[in-house]
Amino acid sequence: MGLVGGAGVVAILGSVLGGLYGLGMALFIALAIWIIGATLINVLID
Repeated sequence: MGLVGGAGVVAILGSVLGGLYGLGMALFIALAIWIIGATLINVLID
């Protein structure tokens, strides 16, 4: 779970600090990473 959380945080920081894309897109990407990552972890481990 730590890797998935870290990837989501990087998506947010890329927007806020790096200005790579808009804040709305950053939130969408971060939530998508967290939701898909958590689902994959539950499916693959359980």
